[in-house]
Amino acid sequence: MEKNRDHTTSPTGNEEMEAEKFLKPVLQKPPGYREPHAPLETPNTSSRRRPPKHMIPPSFYPPKKRRWSRCRLFCCSCCITVAIVLLLLVLTVSVFFLRYSPRLPVVRLASFRVTDFNFSRGKADDGLSQLTAKTTAKLDFRNPNGKLRYYYGDADVAVRVGDGDFETSLGSTKVNGFVEKPGNRTVVIVPINVKGQQVDDLTVKRLRAEMKSKKLVVKVTVKTKVGLAVGRRRIVTVGISLSCGGVTLQTLDKQMAKCTITMLKWYVHSIND
Repeated sequence: MEKNRDHTTSPTGNEEMEAEKFLKPVLQKPPGYREPHAPLETPNTSSRRRPPKHMIPPSFYPPKKRRWSRCRLFCCSCCITVAIVLLLLVLTVSVFFLRYSPRLPVVRLASFRVTDFNFSRGKADDGLSQLTAKTTAKLDFRNPNGKLRYYYGDADVAVRVGDGDFETSLGSTKVNGFVEKPGNRTVVIVPINVKGQQVDDLTVKRLRAEMKSKKLVVKVTVKTKVGLAVGRRRIVTVGISLSCGGVTLQTLDKQMAKCTITMLKWYVHSIND
């Protein structure tokens, strides 16, 4: 009985070792201590947390590169090209004006002759008469430029007489174009005939009275194209409209009437020398 009691109460070897470990104090590793045979560990940069953006000053951010879109580049290229073309055009026109000093042609209504001016009675009840007239207008063209030529295209010429409500057409005709050399003067004779033009009785009386007293107002309009040329090379061609007269036959017997040139909706009055 005693042997058995002694065997059960005596501690074993393992229990003695555990008791010794428990009694020994555990030594703490100093900071920065590394086991001699431990493998080197690479730092994990991905695990580092970036500070929030509001904690970083704006000057620490790298500047962002601006990328231009194709549409913006195309628009800028077009604008630059148009600006260059306009600048060259302005320079060319300026040099041309400084060198040649172009001037508009001077056009006048030199004279107006009426060789036949008759009224024939129509039906008795309609109150209308038929006008038959033969007229001749002389247009005086002058080129004031010393180095530039004028090319005139075929022109449509129309004549009207009377004023206000009594204005009556005496017909129209076409005149062939011509070339006017620098400093040249050209007279164009325009014969115009009208036959069977219906006119009311009040207008007939008014036109007859004004014709006898030479107070009949004459108006001549011309529509044509004019080309400007240096030597034999044409530079530009524009359409113009000439409005001549607006004066009486009595005035035309004494002096020529000025013509108004309408070009590109600008009105330019010809002047006498």
